Amino acid sequence: MYKQMTALTAALTLILSTGCQSQETNGSSSEESEKTVQETEPKKETKESNERETAEQEKPAENETAKEENAETDGAETEDAESAESSQSGEAEAEQEQKEKPARYVSPFELRDEIQISLTREEAEEVLQNKKPEQVKTADGTTAYRYDYMPENGYKPAVSDPDIEGIIAGKMEAQVFIWYTPENTVERYTVYHKTEDGKAVEYRDEGNGEGMESILN
Repeated sequence: MYKQMTALTAALTLILSTGCQSQETNGSSSEESEKTVQETEPKKETKESNERETAEQEKPAENETAKEENAETDGAETEDAESAESSQSGEAEAEQEQKEKPARYVSPFELRDEIQISLTREEAEEVLQNKKPEQVKTADGTTAYRYDYMPENGYKPAVSDPDIEGIIAGKMEAQVFIWYTPENTVERYTVYHKTEDGKAVEYRDEGNGEGMESILN
C-alpha cells in the first residue's frame, strides 16, 4: 500500500511539472509574439512616417518647379511685350524722322538737267517732289501737267499759263510743265524760274534733248 501511494505521488508530481513547463513555454511564446508585434509596428510606423516626409519634401520641389516654369513663361511674355513695344517705338521714331526730314533741295538750274526726256512719270515726280500735279490745257491746245516746285504754303495759281509774277515774287522756286507719252514717259517739258538777278527764265526741251533758254523780262 505504501509503494502504491509513493508511485501515485511521483506520477502527480511529474504531471504537475510537465504542466508548469508547458505554461512557461506558452507564456514565453506569447511574450515573444507580443514582442515581435511590438517591434514590427514601430517599423511600419517608421516606414509610413518616412514615406510622408518624402512626399512632403517632393511637394515643395514640385511647387518650386511649377513656380520656375511660371516665372520663365512670365519672363518670355515680358520680353515679347518689350520687343513689341520697342518695335512700335522704333517705327514711330522713323516716321517722325521722315516727317521732320527736310525735302532734298535741287536748284532750278539743276532741275533743268535732272528732268530728262524718257524719264518715267514716277521718276520725274520724285525729282520734283510733287505727286499731285495740276492737269492743264496749254496755249498750243495740248494737255500738260503743271508742277509747282517748292511753293509757299497756301500758294495756288488760278491759271494754266506760267505764273511769271509769282515766280519773280518768290512764291515758288520753279514751275514745270511736262507732256507725257501714252506710256507715261517724259515727251517734252518746260521749266520756268528766275535768275540770281531776279529775271524770269524759260527753259524748254522739245524732245530732242537740246534745251533752249529764253529771258522773259
